[in-house]
Amino acid sequence: MLTIAKLRGLEDERFYSLLDVSLDIRGEVDFGVRETDIPIMRHLVRYSVLLPAATPSMMDRYCELRWKALKFLETEGYLAHVEYLDTYGLHRWENRAKVSIPDTAKFYEMVVMLSEEEERREPNSSGAQDMPSAMARVEQLCNRFHAVALKLQTRHAQRPGLIISDEYDVQDVFGALLETRFEDVRTEEWAPSHAGQPARMDFLLKQESVIVETKMTRVGLTDRKVGDELILDINRYKGHPDCKALFCFVYDPDHRLTNPAGLEADLSRRTDGLLVRVRIRPKR
Repeated sequence: MLTIAKLRGLEDERFYSLLDVSLDIRGEVDFGVRETDIPIMRHLVRYSVLLPAATPSMMDRYCELRWKALKFLETEGYLAHVEYLDTYGLHRWENRAKVSIPDTAKFYEMVVMLSEEEERREPNSSGAQDMPSAMARVEQLCNRFHAVALKLQTRHAQRPGLIISDEYDVQDVFGALLETRFEDVRTEEWAPSHAGQPARMDFLLKQESVIVETKMTRVGLTDRKVGDELILDINRYKGHPDCKALFCFVYDPDHRLTNPAGLEADLSRRTDGLLVRVRIRPKR
């Protein structure tokens, strides 16, 4: 797996080619895809360091770097399989590469590392605070939330443990965790009314245009009811001017939901321009 030290040791063109293909793959993962194919030759080049001059030799070098970056991600374990698809019979780089992602959470964590390294190399770069990077950081917090909750139950000097017992507790702890990863976290902002019912959102990540909603399962809260609540949230935020993405975290410590993977798959999508990601944790 990648480390910060390893990333910092990469030359610019190798680092940016790695970031380049990772962003292409992440765009597919955002839609819940775990096996896809991406172009080896991109017609719109993101980083000038990869193609300083539009000559055939430089384009060939650019594509070669993208292919090597894919194979590097395979070696590091972020891609399970990288296959060259000779589909069109044109120039060798005008074909596509088929990839599969074994663990989307680890892949998002890797993209966050790349974004942070980009910020170190290019302070105030546009990619460091973008919405997909924010979604990846929120997902990291979701994945670690249950471990944090268990840790809070045991305190020093026989002090009473802090027990997370309802949605307000989840909101308090998750809000504190968000403050460790984001500069501007706004709590309980007013959301547009839906079906005549105004509401407050849990958290707004203002700079990243991401809304975060938290929930906790309880007795009587079935899969269907959770799904209905999440659909209501999605419909409410579709027209919000500060919302490009909605992240819904459902804390299910007692595994009350019968089909959490199905709920995640059904509701994690892009609808009317709004990227939605639903994560139910801890996993079974």
